[in-house]
Amino acid sequence: MSEDHNSARLRRMAELRALYEGHVARFRAVLRQEPASLAREAHADMEALLVQDRQQPGAEAIRCNKGCSHCCYGPVEIRAHEAVLLVEQLRDEGRSLDLEKLARQSRYSVETWREQTAADQSCVFLGHDGACTVYEMRPNACRKLLVVSDPRHCDISRGEYERIERRFCWEAEMLESAALEVFGLQLMPLALRAALGGDR
Repeated sequence: MSEDHNSARLRRMAELRALYEGHVARFRAVLRQEPASLAREAHADMEALLVQDRQQPGAEAIRCNKGCSHCCYGPVEIRAHEAVLLVEQLRDEGRSLDLEKLARQSRYSVETWREQTAADQSCVFLGHDGACTVYEMRPNACRKLLVVSDPRHCDISRGEYERIERRFCWEAEMLESAALEVFGLQLMPLALRAALGGDR
């Protein structure tokens, strides 16, 4: 490795570390903010980073499109404030969730998720047309999961996980890592049931 390349790598690592620490400080400062508002801000921050990343070389290779829903059958971990926003959105629209399915999903962990029936593995927000029914309010974990390989590899029934190639936006990863440190994560069914409170 050349000295120039090594220096550039070290500079980039320092930039990412500074970005991470800045996000951590900012998140700690807004811990008491109203949850739905906090989620909206976090989503706007993520979108801004991803829009910027889509201007970079290689972004044209992203293969994710409406109706491509293979990733909607896996376990998704979200933040409590994202669950609050999702529940608030449903209430505002007069919609409800499949509470029985949520209860069944809540018995599983990230490690045991695939032990459920295929129908129960699907996200409670996945529509019959394969599109997300809460797309504008989707969690950041969903926003940043972008695939550049053939979408067929994402189909769990094919068992081709090793062939999946992701597009990484390192700035987005720093944002999510900082949020993890400050807010933590919870499997979506558990977070939604907690946000639903008395509606469960």
